[in-house]
Amino acid sequence: MAIQKIDGVDAVNNFPAKFISVFCVGTVAKGDVVMIDTSVNRALSQTSDAFGLSVKKATATDNLSTAIGIATEAITSLPSGVTGFYIQIQYAGFCTLPTCEAGTGITVGTFVGSSATTQGAIQEFAGATAVTGSVAPFAFCVDAYTAATNDGAIIILDKGFFNA
Repeated sequence: MAIQKIDGVDAVNNFPAKFISVFCVGTVAKGDVVMIDTSVNRALSQTSDAFGLSVKKATATDNLSTAIGIATEAITSLPSGVTGFYIQIQYAGFCTLPTCEAGTGITVGTFVGSSATTQGAIQEFAGATAVTGSVAPFAFCVDAYTAATNDGAIIILDKGFFNA
């Protein structure tokens, strides 16, 4: 008789997540928040971008609405004349990679946005009811973070940008 494997059996949890390979402009560390980079033009050969847009490490700006996911790979340096490489990012689902900004933690159940003080880091979304065109959460916290660590977990909200 076969045993049906379900989530949690043998203490192994399966959490849903979505990944895609995109062109990343500049350097980025594994676990950094990435944002849409609209400064890169669509190349007909598709060798310099993905779906007409690229990503880059999120700037130190409060709760960017263009924050799209978390880098699961790193680009540590670029050869002369090269603007970036293709990397894999996670754009939806359970994620334990990002680092919380220094000086603050994130509590369970709160929305998460890009950090105002540290490029590529996350912070508790300030003004959870004040979502505008330039300010929006991209995740919510499911395991609490302490300041300047990656000891928590988030669920990244699928913004519907990628169809992979």
